[in-house]
Amino acid sequence: MNLKSMPLFFLDLQTTGTKPESGAHILEMAWAGQEGEIENFLIQLPDEKKIPYRIQMITGIFQEDMEAAIPLEVAFTRIEERFKSLPCVIHFAQFEKPFLADAFQQLQKENDLNILCTHEIAKRLLPNLPSRGIKGLAGYFGFPSQDLKRSAMQVEATRTIWKGLIEALANQGIKTYDQLLAWMQATPKVARTKYEYPLSKEKRLSLPDEPGVYRMVSKWNEILYVGKATSLKDRVNSYFRGQKNRDPRKLEMLTQVYDLHVTVVGSPLEAALLETDEIKRLDPRYNISLKTGHRGIVFFNREMTDLSFEQNDEFCVGPFSSAMVFDSIRNLSQCLIAGQFHDNIFFEPIDAALVKEGYELFCFRNNFAEDTFKSVRNSLALGIWWNRNYVLENEIASDEGPTEATESSESNETCVENETEEMEALTAEDIADKFERHIMRAGRSYMRAKELTRMLNSDIDFKIIEGDSEKNYKLKVRKGLISNDENSERVKKIQLWNGLDIDTYDRMSVLLMELTKIQNHKGSVKIQVL
Repeated sequence: MNLKSMPLFFLDLQTTGTKPESGAHILEMAWAGQEGEIENFLIQLPDEKKIPYRIQMITGIFQEDMEAAIPLEVAFTRIEERFKSLPCVIHFAQFEKPFLADAFQQLQKENDLNILCTHEIAKRLLPNLPSRGIKGLAGYFGFPSQDLKRSAMQVEATRTIWKGLIEALANQGIKTYDQLLAWMQATPKVARTKYEYPLSKEKRLSLPDEPGVYRMVSKWNEILYVGKATSLKDRVNSYFRGQKNRDPRKLEMLTQVYDLHVTVVGSPLEAALLETDEIKRLDPRYNISLKTGHRGIVFFNREMTDLSFEQNDEFCVGPFSSAMVFDSIRNLSQCLIAGQFHDNIFFEPIDAALVKEGYELFCFRNNFAEDTFKSVRNSLALGIWWNRNYVLENEIASDEGPTEATESSESNETCVENETEEMEALTAEDIADKFERHIMRAGRSYMRAKELTRMLNSDIDFKIIEGDSEKNYKLKVRKGLISNDENSERVKKIQLWNGLDIDTYDRMSVLLMELTKIQNHKGSVKIQVL
């Protein structure tokens, strides 16, 4: 029977874990024929079990959704009524098979499923493809890039994979079901020898050795990823080098890349600025940083006791990309005012008595009175002073005198630290160090917000030194946008960030980071604030 027209069905399961013998159960099932509607049902869990939180996050299936779940037996009856005795196509069937066997045993039914695994076919047919996971392989055959959390989407992706595989099989003379089974038996799984990518080697080797932005494009002209480069040729080709220890997510993406769109610009700084705007505009699936998502900017009042998502006369300190940026020093202030420390100042459980001892040591070794930091502004002033004295190498020259710039990213603005010390190993000295780090970080974040604001309306001259050559550039920034218009309107001095958003914040952050890189590589930067 011809593979293109033979009756069969596609199946996918979502489960509460990896193995039924570990107590995992079928959570969702979806199935469909070669064409037509996909049926999709949540499956009742035995003994009123709850969905593990981790599984809820992975699948997007939440406990309240289970009100619509049907019994396992009903789901299997529906499949039998529609597809009895037909071959069943599953991607990566070695995951589903144990759950299906367990379900048949529970229902006291004979397991008569005749399963074809598209992953096993692909391992023999496309042995050197970088990724044969469902996302990578479906994208390789033209399925739009998207989250494949739910069973219905995975069934649709598997249908696309099947159609692509049988077309490739036909090119090798394998056109019928019997021929496929014979080929599967006779063809061993081949170890991957060298990655073979759908993007032509000539395309990437012909890229210019100049700064710019590259966009990785799928078979159906979908932008999968946007990146910046000092050299487009070197950066893009670096993705395709090496065989060992490759990032699986990157290989998944490269399996789907058929084309490149590039924009050449005058400098790496311009490439970085264009990249952030293009990521916002295109929202590529494989980019993580600089995407808008649910992010926003926040502003604090002068006392740092309250915040707003809009800048006005009361909330004038900012912008910041995280509402948590000053939480640790605000927590310290609240503890000192209340006269009692708690165990969550740093958002990790530390005994309150140890926190108090560490704070007293911090004050002693820096010669501060213990009530100094009841005011958040005092903590902030100290952080600013420390940064001005200890980060002098990051100064950027301007007509208003030297200011400090740092390469702080938004992650530097969160007050949650990823500490590696075991809790029982912490000492008062460790806590005193923590207070210093958090105060220093708060000051750095405040100064960074000031620098971002200064650049909203500015003329920037910078010099890049590469070996023995020097290149001079000029940049005009108006309302947080890069402008070539001599008469372009600038933002009013009052409430500079009104009407601006996270896009402008990211653009100014990237600009600050790139200017700092130039400074640190022996270049020079001068900012004239308008």
